Amino acid sequence: MAETTKHCQLALDPTVRDAARQRLASIRGHVEGIVRMLERDDVYCVDVLRQLKAVDGALAKVGDAVLRSHLHHHVTSARERGDADVIVDELMEIMKYR
Repeated sequence: MAETTKHCQLALDPTVRDAARQRLASIRGHVEGIVRMLERDDVYCVDVLRQLKAVDGALAKVGDAVLRSHLHHHVTSARERGDADVIVDELMEIMKYR
């Protein structure tokens, strides 16, 4: 994978980048809250599961924003650059995890 990423850069619109950073900072705080929940004996398991699901959803939104940016900045111009096969392979690899 290192070979395919050296030609690319993170091409996020500054507004998207800032929103993603803010959301990730919020997620960090949320995860720290979940850790604190797990340190207590009086927390209901389902409450922990709800919080984990909320973190999953927030991470998915960040992932969607980065993917949308990648599609706009790298995928749409791949054929002109001559690296369409590499870009398709990268997307197929990452889609395994979505």
